[in-house]
Amino acid sequence: MGDAWLKVEAEAKRLASANLLDLFSANPRRVAELTVQAPHLIADFSKQRIDGAALNALGALAQAADFDGWRGKLFAGQAVNNTEGRAAKHWALRGADSPANVMEVRARMAAFAEHIRPQINAIVHLGIGGSDLGPRLVLDALKPLRVSGIEVRFAANVDGADVADAIDGLDPKRTLLIVVSKTFTTQETLANAEFVRAWGPAHLAAATSAPDKAIAWGVPGENVFAFWDWVGGRYSLWSSVSLACAIALQDGAFENLLSGAATMDAHFRDTPFAQNLPALSAALQMWNREALGHSSYALIPYAERLRLMPAYMQQLEMESNGKRVSRDGAALDRSACGVTWGAAGTNAQHSFFQLLHQGVGEIPVEFIINAGRHEGPLAPRQSVRQCVGANARADGGQERSPSARRNDL
Repeated sequence: MGDAWLKVEAEAKRLASANLLDLFSANPRRVAELTVQAPHLIADFSKQRIDGAALNALGALAQAADFDGWRGKLFAGQAVNNTEGRAAKHWALRGADSPANVMEVRARMAAFAEHIRPQINAIVHLGIGGSDLGPRLVLDALKPLRVSGIEVRFAANVDGADVADAIDGLDPKRTLLIVVSKTFTTQETLANAEFVRAWGPAHLAAATSAPDKAIAWGVPGENVFAFWDWVGGRYSLWSSVSLACAIALQDGAFENLLSGAATMDAHFRDTPFAQNLPALSAALQMWNREALGHSSYALIPYAERLRLMPAYMQQLEMESNGKRVSRDGAALDRSACGVTWGAAGTNAQHSFFQLLHQGVGEIPVEFIINAGRHEGPLAPRQSVRQCVGANARADGGQERSPSARRNDL
């Protein structure tokens, strides 16, 4: 990939000090040409410091890295996790044509949800990392689709205050404890689970790839929901890890979530790199980090229901890519991952945006804007437009590098 990367570096050198206003003036069709659509999502990359020639260089780099080949291996279920010799088949959790064992667990989850709802008014979900952040994000994002009368609380921190708060004020006779651990040996999760079990919840359930261990711990076998070693923790929200979501969301909501994800899978699998929204997003993250030298980027959702997305993406991106060696064990010449951080707008505007607007360093920003249904008063979109525009201009008219995505919830 040496020659391909040298071309990317050359394009970055050409554009490193480019003024975005000049790029817009030079190409009146810039917004149209740099806006990419995928199911439920529109991404406007026009305010990135990028142009057609740079995108072509990134496309050539993807070709040199055998992007098409590795994508094919992923969806063929081949072992793309070299370290552990495993496939990464989280996409198989989402489709209507998922494997029979996946469909069987989905059906059991739906039946359990219908059975348990009348018996409980609270769920305590214990997990950590992806086993915690994913379901939290889903339940926050889809709060308008929650069933009434069931409160869901989470605890992940080994600090006892977290789990003590999770059960505070609840009636154990009306509480379901869900323990989520891939191996059912995660020390922090099991420590919290022992504490809650001693409190005496009437109902126990578990999501794990080690069902025998969950049963030995005391979970009834019929309440143990499997997932598999080819499901990475940071992708596990699509599995039985989200049992709390299947129970606490209205009938069909979790299945619709899976269906929507499957349509994005199809887009990623079948769309050429030049119009492939997930692939381009990843390429532009690398462009900003490795070619332009920006060590971090801020993710700012202007949707309160997506306020947990920065935390979820931190785990998804930095645990996945935060490595110093290649898949073959060779030391990397460049970083494999930047730093992901952020918070929900508009509070962030009155917190750290001063640094984004007027600080010395340049920090790319990704704005997430909900273009779908709204709760409460309609958000003043002019405020968002002003924010995006302000972040695109630094002192003296020099342009910053934000991108914006609109998400239909």
